[in-house]
Amino acid sequence: MQLKDATVLIVDDEPDWRAIIRDWFEREGCRVLAAENGAEALHLVRTNRIDVVVSDVRMPVMDGITFLRNIKASESYKPSVMFITGFSDIGPGEAYDLGVEAMMAKPVERKDLISAVTRVLTSRDELWQQLASLQPDALLAASFASLATALSQGLLAFGRGGFRIHSILNLREGPVDLLLNFDADKRTVTGQGIVRWLATAEAEMGVEITSIDDNNRAWIIGLSGANTSHSFIPCTTSSATAAR
Repeated sequence: MQLKDATVLIVDDEPDWRAIIRDWFEREGCRVLAAENGAEALHLVRTNRIDVVVSDVRMPVMDGITFLRNIKASESYKPSVMFITGFSDIGPGEAYDLGVEAMMAKPVERKDLISAVTRVLTSRDELWQQLASLQPDALLAASFASLATALSQGLLAFGRGGFRIHSILNLREGPVDLLLNFDADKRTVTGQGIVRWLATAEAEMGVEITSIDDNNRAWIIGLSGANTSHSFIPCTTSSATAAR
């Protein structure tokens, strides 16, 4: 979907900040709705077809996390959600597991926010053909007997936008090259991603996918699309759900 064709919902209890973001998206040609808390936003989601929600986390009446949980519990369509917050109210592992597709810290630059929402609206097939603008300085390499084995043993779990992987590699958050071997499936998946969270004690990390090689892109899209949870990147507490 093109940004100019999207309906964007802004959720923030700061009137001035809400007005600024609204103006940014209206200048892009978007239809923009606004709410000052999660309860008001939930009503708008239920009465309008919204493509992307850009929400604060800490708000009165209903905070962003409760709002997100209500959206994901709905049996109707589920708009994409991203968080902009000035507080550490939720860690990236929990946020991406709940379904957040991007997280940004206040204050945010206009170009960065527009770029993030544009990515959220882009289909996986188109998005994962693009090379990341940041060049990775690390390699995430892993070998598995098969995809089925990796999933059943909890070594790997796919969400809609990335995966949780068990790895003892000493990596940092940031861009990485991907090299995943699945022996029985006769597949070697290459591409790029961004390490979004690390659980060092559990030897696990969450990776957002940014590109996948041509031979395996459809395969990986099928795995992420079939995910029965609502998570964007599964975390350690929900691996059983995410790997089904």
